[in-house]
Amino acid sequence: MSFCTEKEYKSFFTEVELFEKMLKDAGFIILKYYLDISKKEQERRLKDRETDPLKQWKISPVDKEAKKYWNDYSVARNEMLLRTNFKYAPWFVVNADKKKAAHIALITHLLMQLKYQNKDKKLLEHDYELVYPVTPENIKEKLF
Repeated sequence: MSFCTEKEYKSFFTEVELFEKMLKDAGFIILKYYLDISKKEQERRLKDRETDPLKQWKISPVDKEAKKYWNDYSVARNEMLLRTNFKYAPWFVVNADKKKAAHIALITHLLMQLKYQNKDKKLLEHDYELVYPVTPENIKEKLF
């Protein structure tokens, strides 16, 4: 689908590292979350969009093509996650097949990562097992 040139592709990995380092050095906290859904769930959601008038606005030309390129997109996604996963700007993957549970798990995880006044760790201690850090092992084992 040629979203960019080879030169732009290579440049991206250098630029994102420099940009995120600049943000970190300026005092920003960077936590990146990738919401991952299974192929089966994606198909269900796309089919739902075709029939639900309230969701039809979400349909894009990319959706139809995405099915054909699932494996290619998965390889590209994995490379992007691994190559842009920095200690100062880590990626976390969220298993998002179940939207509500994924949202709660993401918010809980995010709040656990931050330091803030009157933080109630007891409220945040439940591990939903839906959020995990990007590592080569997790990419192989857990991503759909």
